[in-house]
Amino acid sequence: MFDFIWKEYPQNGSPAGNIMEGHADSDASSSEPTNLEQLQQEDASLFSLIRILLSVSTLPHIVMILVLSSVLQIAAVNNLETTSALGFLSLSGGYFLTGLFASRATVQRWIQLPERGDEERSALSRLLGSFRICLFPLLMAVVVFACLLALVGEQGALGDLTGVLPVALSSCFVVWAVVQGRGFGRWLSSIAASKLPDAKEREPGLSSRSTGTSFVVVMLITIVLLYAFEMLADSSTTMEGFLLSNLVFLGIVSAVFMLAWRRSREVRLRASSRVDFHRFGGRWMFLSQLMITWHLLTVWRHQFITPATALLVAEEVALMAFTILMAIWGLTSRSFRSPLKLVTTKNALPMGLAFGYAYAGSVAMLTTVLQDVRNVMMAGHLVVALTFLWMQPRILDRTIGHVESAEHIKRVVEEAVAAPEPSNEAPPSSEQPSPIQEAESEPTPDVPVESGDGVEDIGEEVEWKEPDVLANEVEWDDEIELLD
Repeated sequence: MFDFIWKEYPQNGSPAGNIMEGHADSDASSSEPTNLEQLQQEDASLFSLIRILLSVSTLPHIVMILVLSSVLQIAAVNNLETTSALGFLSLSGGYFLTGLFASRATVQRWIQLPERGDEERSALSRLLGSFRICLFPLLMAVVVFACLLALVGEQGALGDLTGVLPVALSSCFVVWAVVQGRGFGRWLSSIAASKLPDAKEREPGLSSRSTGTSFVVVMLITIVLLYAFEMLADSSTTMEGFLLSNLVFLGIVSAVFMLAWRRSREVRLRASSRVDFHRFGGRWMFLSQLMITWHLLTVWRHQFITPATALLVAEEVALMAFTILMAIWGLTSRSFRSPLKLVTTKNALPMGLAFGYAYAGSVAMLTTVLQDVRNVMMAGHLVVALTFLWMQPRILDRTIGHVESAEHIKRVVEEAVAAPEPSNEAPPSSEQPSPIQEAESEPTPDVPVESGDGVEDIGEEVEWKEPDVLANEVEWDDEIELLD
């Protein structure tokens, strides 16, 4: 079952002992945290990332993205799609390059404010001077802009492809929506994994009472939020009119709930064999279903309730900021366990701003195609809801399966026994000697050997002598005379 291989130290050629190859790999894998343990540790990393992104020393970068994104958005809706697309791509590429160089101490001084400013200067002077940390990313953006013109400009090496940039940037919106859904999913799964009970066995099985409770709570929250949004849009709405006008949406929410629970039935049944798995599965399904319902509710509101423009803009800006935060958090949490380490705490802000410019550019370009930012947001929310519906059984299965695999490897390692230390002596035979072999190995005493009939052998007491040979006593000379 296991292969035992002798290894030697290269310094002296002495045997290092009996090492089991699978044992070393198993120890390495068992020492690594499982997916469930990683999720339990990620709440602290999220809050530390928020402190990094909202640090006063980097606040001008946040102000800059709000100002420049708004300017380029206005340019896009005023028939300047190509210019707007070039601007968004250049800024995104510039901050990406800044993130690649952010590990250097010199670049860190260029893109971050010192802890203490010049107290002698006025507040306005210090405020304007703080934007000097944006110069290096803007310089990198100019470099990217020049490269884009050299490649796809009117006189570019690839020909005039500037008209393709708005379409390419708008098509990335689906990718950003999927990234948004996956980021939200990772955040919710980390919440579901916090403060779980001990890993104890339980009787496998699914409770219809638990499913019914989750359904009732989801529907109550949906009705309360829907009624609140209806009252904000039209305060004269009655309860009867509210229920009749939103009956279709409540049916959609119910159907999606049943579909989600049906798709995840098998993996939830597996999770029910342990207390911690069962608790994690119940939390994850409930929280993810609430997120699906929220995004479906947003689509329904934009289509039928018509929220105020100011509320819509504030909601989408907050959603975009939260999306960027989730994207950076997901990249940093994966990068800490990756040898590439593309995103770290030092370059999290420029990498996040690069994603933010690309996300805002996709929204701006898609707005010109769909003629209304409301349609863009509806499409994005629908993609996120579908992403969550796809992730529900996968995240639960991956988390449980990884823990089961790690525990199986640990059990195998604990049960495996290594061979004893080698020695130069010949190993004793595992077979017991037969009675005949023992008799043959014993020394024979000096007793007469009798024949089969009990008579002594002839000649046993005869003294045998060597025969006399002629000329034994003759003395031979060494010299020999030859006579003629």
